[in-house]
Amino acid sequence: MPDEFAFLVSHDLKEPLAGIRGYCEILLEDYQDKLDADGRRRLDALIQMCDRLGASIDSLLRYCRVGKVERPAAEVDLNCVVEDVLQTFRPRIDSRHASVRVVGRLPVVKGDAVLIGEVMANLVSNGLKFNESEGPRVEIGCVPGQVPVIYVRDNGIGIAREHHEEIFTIFRRLHSRRAYEGSGAGLTIVRKIVESHGGRVWLESEPGRGSTFFFTLGPATSDATSPKPSAKPPHWGRPSGRRSGRGAGKR
Repeated sequence: MPDEFAFLVSHDLKEPLAGIRGYCEILLEDYQDKLDADGRRRLDALIQMCDRLGASIDSLLRYCRVGKVERPAAEVDLNCVVEDVLQTFRPRIDSRHASVRVVGRLPVVKGDAVLIGEVMANLVSNGLKFNESEGPRVEIGCVPGQVPVIYVRDNGIGIAREHHEEIFTIFRRLHSRRAYEGSGAGLTIVRKIVESHGGRVWLESEPGRGSTFFFTLGPATSDATSPKPSAKPPHWGRPSGRRSGRGAGKR
């Protein structure tokens, strides 16, 4: 679907969707004495469906906007970007009793700080969300080289090899919304942002053994095909919890 067409359709859907949601709320408020429990339940369900569709439309709009606003490439200190992301996620990290650490110093790269921040936020968020460990861990680091390779590693549920490419397809989910919230567009947006910077993104993962996402922000080189973190933490093993999972879903 061409980005321009998707953008126009998504934009035009938002107004009537907001109207549908608004009428549902009016019915619940103004006619609550005429609605039985089943009627209220159905209207609540309709509002939830409107919210889910609205989230999907917002994700599609974000996807279409990547690369639309061209900002001059500037030096971006990834340490500052990650610091801002972790500050935003601090309540979530604390509530999950999670550990998010940066290994060493991250490089300064050329690019768009806002978009690169969105890449980091998506990967860190997924590392916390698709994680059934009692103590979720996320590690951010860099494999140095002519083209630095950034990695975000977690001890989450992992992703089966046959899904490694599939998860980058927009709105493709490997789990139900009840299991993990999200629109299913996060990794698609990550890939588009990375590729708009002349880089690429890939992963190493298997079910029950966590995931490591790698990305570059410049032309990939042959020696960056399958890097490993230079300071590899101790083996994390299988996550505890009710789901070992076939694969991580998408935001």
